[in-house]
Amino acid sequence: MAEPMPGAGGDDVPGGDTLYDRNVAVWRARRPEHWALLEAQGVRVSSRVDGPDGRPVNIDLGGTRLYPSDGPAWTAEQLRQFDGSPDRLGFSDPSHCNLSPVSKRVLFELGHALKDRGLRRLAPYPVVDVGYAFVFGLGLGLHLPDLVARAIARHIVIIEPVPEFILHSMHVLDWADLFRQADAQGLEIHFLGGPGHGPERMVAEIEAVIRARGATFIDGSYAYIHYYSWELGQTRKLLNEKIKTFFISSGFFEDEILMMKNAYGNFRRWPFHLVDRRPYLEQAMPMFVVGSGPSLDQDLAVIRKWRDRALVFSCGTSLGILLKNGIRPDLHVENENTAPLVDNLKAFDAEYGLKGITLVASATVVPELSALFDDVWYFFRAPLSSSQIMHGNTEPLPFADPLVANAAAAVAGTLGFGTVYLFGVDCGMLKDGDHHARDAVYYQEDYDNYVEGESLEFIERGFDREVPGNFGGTVMTSWSLDLSRRTLTALAGFRRLTLINCGHGARIDGARPMAGAAIRLTNPEGQRQAVMERLQAQLKFFEPGAFLERVDLQGALDGCDTFITGFTDMIAQARAEDRGFWELEKRLEAFWEDQVNGGRAVLRIAGGSITSMVRLGAFFGTRVEDPDERAWFLDLFLDHYAEACLWMADEVRTLLAAMVAGEAVPEDIGKRPAPEGLMPAGEPTTREA
Repeated sequence: MAEPMPGAGGDDVPGGDTLYDRNVAVWRARRPEHWALLEAQGVRVSSRVDGPDGRPVNIDLGGTRLYPSDGPAWTAEQLRQFDGSPDRLGFSDPSHCNLSPVSKRVLFELGHALKDRGLRRLAPYPVVDVGYAFVFGLGLGLHLPDLVARAIARHIVIIEPVPEFILHSMHVLDWADLFRQADAQGLEIHFLGGPGHGPERMVAEIEAVIRARGATFIDGSYAYIHYYSWELGQTRKLLNEKIKTFFISSGFFEDEILMMKNAYGNFRRWPFHLVDRRPYLEQAMPMFVVGSGPSLDQDLAVIRKWRDRALVFSCGTSLGILLKNGIRPDLHVENENTAPLVDNLKAFDAEYGLKGITLVASATVVPELSALFDDVWYFFRAPLSSSQIMHGNTEPLPFADPLVANAAAAVAGTLGFGTVYLFGVDCGMLKDGDHHARDAVYYQEDYDNYVEGESLEFIERGFDREVPGNFGGTVMTSWSLDLSRRTLTALAGFRRLTLINCGHGARIDGARPMAGAAIRLTNPEGQRQAVMERLQAQLKFFEPGAFLERVDLQGALDGCDTFITGFTDMIAQARAEDRGFWELEKRLEAFWEDQVNGGRAVLRIAGGSITSMVRLGAFFGTRVEDPDERAWFLDLFLDHYAEACLWMADEVRTLLAAMVAGEAVPEDIGKRPAPEGLMPAGEPTTREA
């Protein structure tokens, strides 16, 4: 075990300055934003405790001390224990790698090759290329030199809710030397936290680092708790829950192909109005956004009472609940691109009729859906390939994901509604309670219209994290519902929207809790039809096929060949030069930047699978302990990776060629076998193992 303080010294340094002064200069130069916060801090709440030799050994918090004993000795023992039993974030299988049919084929080949090679038992955690070490607490910083010297992870993320501890550490650590060591080893040190930064905010800051630096190598990351506090303990607990979100990629190939196909079909077949991102007239009438969460049951009477003073916007399955209870919405939103959605709406149409309800839908919904409604408004969702390739110079709506309630609120905010009431947008459920309103289709005795892989039990198992409740206490939520509530918070801030949360589910920061019985509306009745007509008059209208004239499909098609040539060259360079998956991902990032214009269509449609397959390969490759076998595995992976990626590029080329010709897209697109001669033969690597 290395000493916990290599490079640390006393206050005095040659030349008459002090270690503290030198550290101040380093922080001003390398972390000016942090230093500005430190300079702006008022009276300190803590002070250094020096040992007999004048070196700091503890921090006095006013009545208690940070460390239970001498700081250097205590930290050395902590590091020793961490060596023996480190806290790591890991996975026992690659199910977190956003597996889809194309990546499952790669997984199958890799698994069989490992078995045939005799590599049946891999290390439980990555032995190389660990992405992150989350260090909870800086204190005096006595643990940092050891963690940096060992290059414990590529990114060392220090979470410290008491920024003045940085000032104390400047009397102990040689920060200039620490930064130099990190730079020499290709490590990056991040500092998070600040006065008043609670656990939710600190986890959000961690998530921002991961979004900026990449999620491929989260698997196997370290969590090092330097000292205990409530804030750090809760942050560590929350991180375990929130980190799961990063293993859900932005999209996979087969789904993006389907959404491109659907958007093309909708634009080609139907007349529609477009909800785009531009200024609209302010709407004084409030909007009721209605989800199908369990608390909707107690608010149906409230919605019915104020029906004539607000527009009602049903979301997904809440349409059936409202119609069954005699409430006919003005607008209905759908995001999904699946056949079960069409079947649900056909059933609602057969039983109640859908006349007079305007469909507001992502352009990627199944084309047959639009035939059920008299008026259709489409919008673009920001992260989808169709929104980036087929937008026709239209900006997608921000914060319209991940769920239909987010889309409804985003559309309402875009169209000028300043006040939005949320009913049944629970974003969670009470412990041992129901997960949907009692009239939701999921509770029907004979209901089996689920998307492949889903079921009632699947929905119920997803509620695996605890969050604050809207009216106090806590509720259970899932990763998607949790992301939904946080996205609603972001939307409210972005649009300066007055969100009023009437649900008895999760708290939505930025939304005012209000019981439905407390609602008082004073705007005049009888204005709904006029408001709807005024809204539609502001929207751009397109006849079937007209919108496609604005889309540069030929340019997207031409870029497919650019991608195939560039990707083939990149794989050849990776074979010759890369020693591991970290280098491969950096090469892929550079390739991505180079292809941002030419090969953008392939990257937009197949990008989620292209990146998640690297995560899949890294799951196995970073667990192979022998360096020679790791080199063999990287070559093996590159063979199957190139084959899969070039096949996807060829499918995108076929898809776009049909669109350019104005023809129907082949039904088997995304499922066809690879053509002969497309895949480059793997050559022996020139890399030394």
